[in-house]
Amino acid sequence: MPMLVEKIIHIRDFGSHYNRLEFEFSEPKNIEYAPGVFKNIVPEDSILKYDVELDVNVSLFNQAGNTKIIETIGEQGLLYLELQSGQFLNEIFVEPDNVFSDIIYGKKSLIYSFYNSSGNETISLSLSSAKDTHNAYSKIKAHSTDLEWRQYFIKQAMIKPGINKIQISDPVIRELMTVDQVADYLQLKKKTIQNWTSNDKIPYCHIGGTVRYRKLEIDRVLDSKKR
Repeated sequence: MPMLVEKIIHIRDFGSHYNRLEFEFSEPKNIEYAPGVFKNIVPEDSILKYDVELDVNVSLFNQAGNTKIIETIGEQGLLYLELQSGQFLNEIFVEPDNVFSDIIYGKKSLIYSFYNSSGNETISLSLSSAKDTHNAYSKIKAHSTDLEWRQYFIKQAMIKPGINKIQISDPVIRELMTVDQVADYLQLKKKTIQNWTSNDKIPYCHIGGTVRYRKLEIDRVLDSKKR
């Protein structure tokens, strides 16, 4: 779904310091969702502002893993927060309420996006980061086009005033899976699944010239190995 955007701010956390880039357009621009492809999520005709601080030589998150980000993003602004590899957000508090939050994946890290459609010029983010013990990166990469999986990690982290953190069940594993999804499902490396496929050690099928795996058949193999 395209978003009409007037400004993009990209903040990248490096641990000891962080980098902040600000992009503007000559007129509002429709941006299509493109998971993990930064040159697409920041259009080539965007204008990078050089009159703002690019490198900030302090830690973005404190020792407890917390930070507060306040940005004048505009009524149709988009903020990207790129975390360090191996980190994810376990708590998210956003003001105002009607800021749409999503997650995409980069080469090695998660990128959280916050799109302001609230009518307010400024958004405020209170965030807590932690080690990615839930394997959010690999799950989102495996299910990048599945909004249910991406919003699962957003909803698990989201905090609202006077409301306890939302507890929701895991998203449904699809019956037909890609190699990335099978690797995530079995908690194995993608290369292992590819090798098993080449050596006919795992059931698979061809659909439209691409390799797919039926969850039912994989579960059947797993059950047989338990006996």
